[in-house]
Amino acid sequence: MLSEILIDFLDLVACTEKEVLVCALKTYQVHKLDFVDCVLYGYNSVHSLKIATFDKKLLKLINQS
Repeated sequence: MLSEILIDFLDLVACTEKEVLVCALKTYQVHKLDFVDCVLYGYNSVHSLKIATFDKKLLKLINQS
C-alpha cells in the first residue's frame, strides 16, 4: 500500500514529527477521513493535544480512543 511506502520513506528523510505522520498514515489506511484530519488525529493521539473541529467523523474517532 502507498501508506506503507510513505512510512518507509520517512526513515530516509529528516522529519521532526515522524510518529505523528506514521499515526496519520495508518489512520488514513483504516478510516474514511481526509488526510489533514488524520494528521490532527495523530497530534491528538501522540501528543495528547486537544483538537477543535466540527468534523463529526474526526470527533467520533478522537472520542473512541
